[in-house]
Amino acid sequence: MRWDSSEAVAIRQVRIAVFVEEQNVPREEEFDAIDPHAYHVVAYDANGQPCGTGRLYPDPFHPEWARIGRMAVLRGARGTGCGAAVMRALLAEAWKQGFRTVVLSAQVHAIGFYQRFGFVPYGAHYLDVNIPHQSMKLVMTHKPDEA
Repeated sequence: MRWDSSEAVAIRQVRIAVFVEEQNVPREEEFDAIDPHAYHVVAYDANGQPCGTGRLYPDPFHPEWARIGRMAVLRGARGTGCGAAVMRALLAEAWKQGFRTVVLSAQVHAIGFYQRFGFVPYGAHYLDVNIPHQSMKLVMTHKPDEA
């Protein structure tokens, strides 16, 4: 989905709730120049309410790689499969766009979530907006499961 779609309001709501309100990321740092050019995914719960989001775009340093970012799941939806649905959709889109290597910057507490999809940590931990992060990479050798 594109940033100017009707679902962009839902994406913004989820990101504000998770990053700005819960994690105290400054609002001006949450939305950036990448958003209008990225592919965005939003997941909905059983009641039709947005529960999670993420974005995909070519990595600025390695344009042949995809980068996943702004993965956010509302507190009440964590552990329900919402984040996994977002990740599956993003990986499927990366494959569709021809990317075979996908990188991301994981908050340290979420490393295990990404490892379940095959991501491997590389490099040292670092701080991004005062939150510990870890670079992670996935090399896809087959089309990812979209279910």
